[in-house]
Amino acid sequence: LVLFSNCDNERSIPSLVDGLKPGQRKVLFTCFKRADKKEVKVAQLAGAVGEMSAYHHGEVRDIACLPSLCLTSQDYVGSNNINLLLPIGQFGTRLQGGKDSASPRYIFTQLNPVTRALFPLVDEHVLRFLYCPIIPMVLVNGAEGIGTAWSTKVPNYNPREIVENIRRMIRGEEPRPLVRTVVYCVFLS
Repeated sequence: LVLFSNCDNERSIPSLVDGLKPGQRKVLFTCFKRADKKEVKVAQLAGAVGEMSAYHHGEVRDIACLPSLCLTSQDYVGSNNINLLLPIGQFGTRLQGGKDSASPRYIFTQLNPVTRALFPLVDEHVLRFLYCPIIPMVLVNGAEGIGTAWSTKVPNYNPREIVENIRRMIRGEEPRPLVRTVVYCVFLS
């Protein structure tokens, strides 16, 4: 029971180092290894994640990593400030919290070009099972998870304010308190 609880917490609660759960980290690992320059079907990428990253959930391993794929691609208001994968298709809406995404065989994705800048190649050998982003992604995109006897909810913050606070701390100054704000963009035609 203790072993299950520990494994459940490791699987369900994101790391403060990179802001990712193991399933999301495996998706990112696969995308980095494949280095696709063109868009790929989510269903095909899910199969590659199952094959390349020891995703061990039996025969439905391709289906098991789909929520992680969709979570890292969502870009509607209130989801990710910086999505790690580009959403090409219907990856869900704010109305249903992303649960209304299209079938994996109809949506496409590819690695967001900014993702490689956030997770530099030279840092991949620093930690064996975690990534080291150049800014705290746990604050950029937030984190949420419920494990056994533990839960976490970290709201997302403005990446520009986070970077400015990092610069302030490098200069030896006190960081400013982060204010959780939602920025809405209105496009007029």
